Amino acid sequence: MSHSTKDQQSQLARKEDDDSAIWPQIKFVQCPIKTSLGVLGKKWTLLILRDIGFLKIVRFNRILESIPGLTPRVLSMRLRELEDEGFIECVGGKRQPTMVVWRLTEKGRDTMPILIQLTAFGSKWYSDVVFEDKRPRTVNEIFPQPEARRIMMGIS
Repeated sequence: MSHSTKDQQSQLARKEDDDSAIWPQIKFVQCPIKTSLGVLGKKWTLLILRDIGFLKIVRFNRILESIPGLTPRVLSMRLRELEDEGFIECVGGKRQPTMVVWRLTEKGRDTMPILIQLTAFGSKWYSDVVFEDKRPRTVNEIFPQPEARRIMMGIS
Protein backbone atom coordinates (compact mmCIF):
# COMPACT_ATOMS: atom_id res chain seq x y z
CA MET A 1 0.00 0.00 0.00
CA SER A 2 1.39 3.39 -0.94
CA HIS A 3 2.12 6.11 1.58
CA SER A 4 -0.62 8.26 0.03
CA THR A 5 -3.22 5.50 0.42
CA LYS A 6 -2.27 5.03 4.09
CA ASP A 7 -2.68 8.78 4.68
CA GLN A 8 -6.10 8.74 3.00
CA GLN A 9 -7.22 5.78 5.11
CA SER A 10 -5.92 7.46 8.25
CA GLN A 11 -7.78 10.68 7.37
CA LEU A 12 -10.94 8.72 6.61
CA ALA A 13 -10.70 6.87 9.94
CA ARG A 14 -10.30 10.20 11.80
CA LYS A 15 -13.23 11.68 9.87
CA GLU A 16 -15.44 8.71 10.83
CA ASP A 17 -14.42 9.17 14.47
CA ASP A 18 -15.09 12.92 14.27
CA ASP A 19 -18.54 12.38 12.72
CA SER A 20 -19.65 10.12 15.57
CA ALA A 21 -17.96 12.02 18.38
CA ILE A 22 -19.75 14.77 20.24
CA TRP A 23 -17.03 17.23 21.08
CA PRO A 24 -17.75 20.05 23.54
CA GLN A 25 -17.37 23.48 22.02
CA ILE A 26 -15.85 24.85 25.21
CA LYS A 27 -12.67 23.57 26.85
CA PHE A 28 -13.14 22.15 30.36
CA VAL A 29 -10.57 22.42 33.11
CA GLN A 30 -12.05 19.22 34.57
CA CYS A 31 -14.66 16.88 33.17
CA PRO A 32 -18.11 18.01 34.40
CA ILE A 33 -19.33 14.39 34.56
CA LYS A 34 -16.43 13.43 36.81
CA THR A 35 -17.03 16.53 38.93
CA SER A 36 -20.76 15.82 39.30
CA LEU A 37 -20.09 12.21 40.23
CA GLY A 38 -17.84 13.44 43.05
CA VAL A 39 -21.03 13.89 45.08
CA LEU A 40 -23.77 12.17 43.09
CA GLY A 41 -21.73 9.01 42.52
CA LYS A 42 -21.42 8.14 46.19
CA LYS A 43 -23.35 5.10 47.35
CA TRP A 44 -26.98 5.83 48.33
CA THR A 45 -26.88 9.47 47.24
CA LEU A 46 -29.15 9.16 44.21
CA LEU A 47 -31.61 7.03 46.19
CA ILE A 48 -31.73 9.67 48.92
CA LEU A 49 -32.41 12.35 46.32
CA ARG A 50 -35.07 10.08 44.78
CA ASP A 51 -36.79 9.71 48.14
CA ILE A 52 -36.76 13.43 48.91
CA GLY A 53 -37.53 14.64 45.38
CA PHE A 54 -39.93 12.07 43.93
CA LEU A 55 -41.37 10.15 46.83
CA LYS A 56 -41.48 13.16 49.18
CA ILE A 57 -39.97 11.11 52.00
CA VAL A 58 -38.41 13.93 53.94
CA ARG A 59 -37.72 12.66 57.47
CA PHE A 60 -34.53 10.90 58.54
CA ASN A 61 -36.15 7.69 59.84
CA ARG A 62 -38.53 7.43 56.86
CA ILE A 63 -35.61 7.71 54.42
CA LEU A 64 -33.76 5.06 56.44
CA GLU A 65 -36.78 2.73 56.25
CA SER A 66 -37.25 3.23 52.52
CA ILE A 67 -33.69 2.25 51.52
CA PRO A 68 -32.79 -1.26 52.73
CA GLY A 69 -29.12 -1.56 53.67
CA LEU A 70 -28.61 2.12 54.37
CA THR A 71 -27.29 2.69 57.87
CA PRO A 72 -28.05 5.71 60.10
CA ARG A 73 -24.38 6.70 60.10
CA VAL A 74 -24.11 6.70 56.29
CA LEU A 75 -27.48 8.46 55.87
CA SER A 76 -26.33 11.17 58.26
CA MET A 77 -23.07 11.59 56.30
CA ARG A 78 -24.85 11.70 52.92
CA LEU A 79 -27.43 14.21 54.13
CA ARG A 80 -24.64 16.41 55.46
CA GLU A 81 -22.73 16.14 52.15
CA LEU A 82 -25.84 16.89 50.11
CA GLU A 83 -26.58 19.89 52.32
CA ASP A 84 -22.96 21.12 52.16
CA GLU A 85 -23.03 20.81 48.35
CA GLY A 86 -26.32 22.69 48.14
CA PHE A 87 -28.57 19.85 46.90
CA ILE A 88 -30.87 19.80 49.93
CA GLU A 89 -31.76 22.03 52.85
CA CYS A 90 -32.97 21.24 56.31
CA VAL A 91 -36.21 22.87 57.39
CA GLY A 92 -38.20 22.63 60.59
CA GLY A 93 -41.76 21.41 60.65
CA LYS A 94 -44.48 24.06 60.89
CA ARG A 95 -46.36 22.46 63.79
CA GLN A 96 -43.37 20.95 65.54
CA PRO A 97 -40.30 23.20 65.29
CA THR A 98 -38.04 20.38 66.46
CA MET A 99 -39.13 18.08 63.62
CA VAL A 100 -36.41 18.09 60.96
CA VAL A 101 -37.40 17.61 57.33
CA TRP A 102 -35.38 17.84 54.15
CA ARG A 103 -36.24 19.43 50.83
CA LEU A 104 -34.49 19.87 47.54
CA THR A 105 -32.91 23.16 46.61
CA GLU A 106 -32.84 24.41 43.03
CA LYS A 107 -29.63 22.45 42.53
CA GLY A 108 -31.28 19.34 43.94
CA ARG A 109 -34.33 19.78 41.69
CA ASP A 110 -31.94 19.89 38.73
CA THR A 111 -31.06 16.25 39.47
CA MET A 112 -34.65 15.10 38.90
CA PRO A 113 -34.38 14.82 35.07
CA ILE A 114 -31.24 12.72 35.59
CA LEU A 115 -33.14 10.41 37.93
CA ILE A 116 -36.01 10.13 35.46
CA GLN A 117 -33.55 9.16 32.72
CA LEU A 118 -31.89 6.59 34.98
CA THR A 119 -35.34 5.17 35.74
CA ALA A 120 -36.13 5.04 32.02
CA PHE A 121 -32.81 3.33 31.28
CA GLY A 122 -33.24 0.73 34.00
CA SER A 123 -36.86 0.12 33.00
CA LYS A 124 -35.85 -0.54 29.41
CA TRP A 125 -32.61 -2.48 29.79
CA TYR A 126 -33.15 -4.22 33.15
CA SER A 127 -36.88 -4.87 32.93
CA ASP A 128 -36.29 -8.54 33.77
CA VAL A 129 -35.35 -7.53 37.33
CA VAL A 130 -37.27 -4.26 37.62
CA PHE A 131 -40.75 -5.51 36.71
CA GLU A 132 -42.62 -8.60 37.77
CA ASP A 133 -43.79 -9.25 34.19
CA LYS A 134 -40.25 -8.49 32.88
CA ARG A 135 -41.69 -6.26 30.14
CA PRO A 136 -39.71 -3.10 29.28
CA ARG A 137 -41.52 0.19 29.85
CA THR A 138 -41.14 3.63 28.29
CA VAL A 139 -40.57 6.74 30.33
CA ASN A 140 -44.09 7.93 29.43
CA GLU A 141 -45.60 4.72 30.81
CA ILE A 142 -43.65 5.10 34.05
CA PHE A 143 -44.21 8.84 34.50
CA PRO A 144 -47.52 9.83 32.87
CA GLN A 145 -47.99 12.81 35.22
CA PRO A 146 -47.78 16.34 33.72
CA GLU A 147 -45.32 17.26 36.50
CA ALA A 148 -42.95 14.53 35.27
CA ARG A 149 -43.08 15.96 31.74
CA ARG A 150 -42.18 19.40 33.08
CA ILE A 151 -39.23 17.90 34.98
CA MET A 152 -38.03 16.01 31.89
CA MET A 153 -38.23 19.20 29.84
CA GLY A 154 -36.33 21.13 32.51
CA ILE A 155 -39.26 23.39 33.36
CA SER A 156 -39.61 24.12 37.08
